[in-house]
Amino acid sequence: MKTLFLSAFILVSIFSLVNFSNSTVSAESETNSLELRVLTQPSIQIDVDSYVVFDIETGEIILSQNPDKELPIASITKLFTAKKLLETDFNQKITITREDVETEGRAGKLSAGEEYEAKELIFPLLLESSNDAATAIERNIGKITLADKTLFDGSGLSSRNKSTAKELSSEVRDIYKNLPYIFDVTTLKQYVSDKNGWVNNSPVRDLEGYKGGKHGFTYEANRTLVAVFSEKKLDNRELGYILLGSDDLRSDVIKLRSLVEDSVRLE
Repeated sequence: MKTLFLSAFILVSIFSLVNFSNSTVSAESETNSLELRVLTQPSIQIDVDSYVVFDIETGEIILSQNPDKELPIASITKLFTAKKLLETDFNQKITITREDVETEGRAGKLSAGEEYEAKELIFPLLLESSNDAATAIERNIGKITLADKTLFDGSGLSSRNKSTAKELSSEVRDIYKNLPYIFDVTTLKQYVSDKNGWVNNSPVRDLEGYKGGKHGFTYEANRTLVAVFSEKKLDNRELGYILLGSDDLRSDVIKLRSLVEDSVRLE
């Protein structure tokens, strides 16, 4: 009798879950069928070299400033390093070399001689922006690409790793929709393995609605950011934010989201 009751309970639970899921999908479909409209063009400039705000669902660019200006992207590069890794053999073993750990920057706490599964190196790569991890991954999987061009390194240290905010919006949307695991990793506060532990150093991870992203810095690029937020005032519509050449990413993202709140509506 106990088994029958338990089985019945499971069936009821599954039925309820399916119904809930269907109603959720229906509600989401209704929301996603609405279009984002810019009611008023922002009258203030955001003090960055370039930015784009775009709709994750449709890819439409909603707000922008110098969207076609080609600029260094710094550690945004690492999203594309993670993308290529997940599209190749992410179960392969990678041994960290002296050359890897001699890469500029100390983030990641990797040591020469350590062996990791490639997929585990995604955590220092994306959480702590480890250039050592990026170099080790690139050494094993080959050159990294962004759209139709080959990047000069997998870390973003090179100022020759360039793109536009508009191009990045399309490429980032592709990663978010087709390889969501990458963005899931970037929402973690930390990750601890049997060998090591890594802490998320994103300046915007604690902001409401954060769905993941990647920031970067070099002297040539200044501060750069890719981030996705679920915007409560827009029925939790997911918007992507690309910022290139910022002095203060957190402040600039907050300003941009405020502009979106004031200027954009679902209709």
